[in-house]
Amino acid sequence: MPDPVDIIVGRNVRQFRALRRVSQLELGEALGLTFQQIQKYEKGTNRVSASKLHQIAVFLDVEISALFEGAGMSPFGSRVELSPDAYALALSYDKLNSPAGKEAVKTIVTLMTGEVAETAA
Repeated sequence: MPDPVDIIVGRNVRQFRALRRVSQLELGEALGLTFQQIQKYEKGTNRVSASKLHQIAVFLDVEISALFEGAGMSPFGSRVELSPDAYALALSYDKLNSPAGKEAVKTIVTLMTGEVAETAA
């Protein structure tokens, strides 16, 4: 039976891979593996070695720690899990170069969530 951490890591690999629209075949080729091996990683059936975790993180352009999200191992304490859309939005936000632009995005989101809360009340 797979270890729960292996299942979480596999799920996160699958999520980041899908978010970047990379197939199992493409990821496997980049790592020198078959798509079947990627399937086994994503199901948690096979453990991912440290060197492969590093290669996956580099290829998918994520921090290695992101592959362990949800495993209760974050040095930053409890984090909220993001939907793929929220994660994509956060990546776009981080690419903004203008502090005024970032402030504008925060203001818009704050206003919109405030409107939703008022409507629901």
